[in-house]
Amino acid sequence: MINIYDSANQVATDLQKLDEFKALSAAVAAVKNNEESAALFKQMDEMQTKIINSQSEGRDFPKDLEEDYKKLNEKVQKDAQILKLLQAEQSMYKTIDDVQKAITKPINDLYDGLRNK
Repeated sequence: MINIYDSANQVATDLQKLDEFKALSAAVAAVKNNEESAALFKQMDEMQTKIINSQSEGRDFPKDLEEDYKKLNEKVQKDAQILKLLQAEQSMYKTIDDVQKAITKPINDLYDGLRNK
């Protein structure tokens, strides 16, 4: 019998060997090692959590939070370390998306048989 979790763990191990993962790891380290970038990243992460929580609770986006977010986003867009991190993260998630498509292809193929009859 196949243990799908062993396969998933192998994929996780293999992902760590990819250049995209290594680039993301280096970008995270660079942000951690730069006090300004690390503080800015933490602020942005906390702000995004507030926004997500507000949205998930069905509340409107507070105007003061929106203004703070815009200002913070402007600072983030000027931080070279964070920009490199975001680019590396985007590249890594593109790879993960491609892997997910490969994994779910058999399921999608099953439904195609229903849709195309």
